[in-house]
Amino acid sequence: MDKNTVIKKYNLSRNQIDLIDSYILKLTKSNQIHNLVGPSTIDVAWDRHINDSLQLSEFILKKNVSIIDFGTGAGLPGVILYILGYTNILLIDSKMKKINFIKEFAHEQNLEIKTICTRVEKIKNQKFDFIICRAFAPLIKLLDYSRFFTKTNTSLLFLKGRNVKKEIYDAKKLFNFEYSLYPSKSEGDGFVLKINKYKKL
Repeated sequence: MDKNTVIKKYNLSRNQIDLIDSYILKLTKSNQIHNLVGPSTIDVAWDRHINDSLQLSEFILKKNVSIIDFGTGAGLPGVILYILGYTNILLIDSKMKKINFIKEFAHEQNLEIKTICTRVEKIKNQKFDFIICRAFAPLIKLLDYSRFFTKTNTSLLFLKGRNVKKEIYDAKKLFNFEYSLYPSKSEGDGFVLKINKYKKL
């Protein structure tokens, strides 16, 4: 999906487009030093990173819900959803260079993006309406981590690759859960996996 199609699809404002353009520019420069995303994805960033992140908005209907983004990396999908208006969002990554990249971008653009540099399993006593992540860990691990952040109606939204069905099969051996699988709106044969009501067997 090209830039104009993404803009139209998500009805992005001029300000949102400018922020995303600034983000891509910073990502392009920083990536030459820090390898934040796959180099081949930079040229198609509007599809592979922006569209990929924004598609989660179709599952999160209220902008004021609380969201945690596991292993956010360069801020994908968290920063992009923040730009779309989901400001009650916490971005976590264990690598300082990635959190610093997000902090620098937020500072330059005068955005208040909440970040923590730590491992997911070290965070205690925080619950969220949505748990999201992209290419962070196998599903078994994600479900394990998610247990500590889940309220009664928490939804899990994971951007997954083409092996998702095997991951679901493996996870079913250890967890009981309801799920829906949606083909990704971005290139690359990925999926959006939505999970509700899960528990360890």
